[in-house]
Amino acid sequence: MLDGAKYSIAENTRSGSVFQAHIDTAEVAAAGYSQGGGGAIAAGADPLVKTTIPIMPGPQGTEKALHGPAFYVSGQADIIVPAFYVRARFTATSQVPAVYGQLAGATHFLQGDTRYRLLGAITAWLQYHLTGDQAAKNVFHGPNPDLRRDTAAWSAFDRNSKADGV
Repeated sequence: MLDGAKYSIAENTRSGSVFQAHIDTAEVAAAGYSQGGGGAIAAGADPLVKTTIPIMPGPQGTEKALHGPAFYVSGQADIIVPAFYVRARFTATSQVPAVYGQLAGATHFLQGDTRYRLLGAITAWLQYHLTGDQAAKNVFHGPNPDLRRDTAAWSAFDRNSKADGV
């Protein structure tokens, strides 16, 4: 994951690259699903990564090594990476702002509308944390964030004390 980010950043300065001058090298996120979610946690320990999105993450990486905000996602009906496991990883993340969302009815395979609900939340997370979009901030932060109110899509929502202060 980090090699891909570093390659893209190098391409940002390479003459003739399709990525030349198109990448904001200060706004890098790590996101991954299942084993890749654990990989995102591992990558999130690198100073290059500003924010991390572990989706139903495997065991890779160390939560205490994250240095930027994290959005943990579990599936309510996931038996491969159970919600209690993802919540425990979220709970272990106390040094940075962390948010936990559990997709209602979602299995590990993100059936039906669960994948679209996830994509909307990921987009809002990145919009806020990488571009400062204040409307996207309301999805996760404030006294009554959108994910907490959307109980049809999200069966659980939590923030740690650092995220409560955002």
